[in-house]
Amino acid sequence: MKRTSTFVLTLLLAAGCFAAQAQTKLPPRKPVQPRGRMVSKGAATRDGAVMKDGKVVLTQNGLTNPVLQETALINGTKIKPDGTVTMTDGTSTVMKEGDYMSLTGRLTTAVMKAQQDSLAKAAQLDPKGKKGKKKGR
Repeated sequence: MKRTSTFVLTLLLAAGCFAAQAQTKLPPRKPVQPRGRMVSKGAATRDGAVMKDGKVVLTQNGLTNPVLQETALINGTKIKPDGTVTMTDGTSTVMKEGDYMSLTGRLTTAVMKAQQDSLAKAAQLDPKGKKGKKKGR
């Protein structure tokens, strides 16, 4: 009899524990706003400053904004809104339409870009030094 009562008491205690767990409710989850994604329109732009339509436009981390006041780059080069660039050694130059300056202070002019493009185009059209088709005899 003693065993039966101990068994019943243990069974009731276990049932009470399971019932207590089942009644515990978790707090409702807070809704989370999804992160916005950047959508690029057109060609991807590199980080740096470009003279476009007579204004200097600075792209950093994919965000493009016009330069409204003197801005310093990573290496200490300073760019003014009118396109005047003061290098770290004190020399200054004026950016022309299409000129690009990286965030590390490397200036690439529109003329340099045109030369690089023409050299790349020439290499595609006349690949010297590469194995070509052998002429038959």
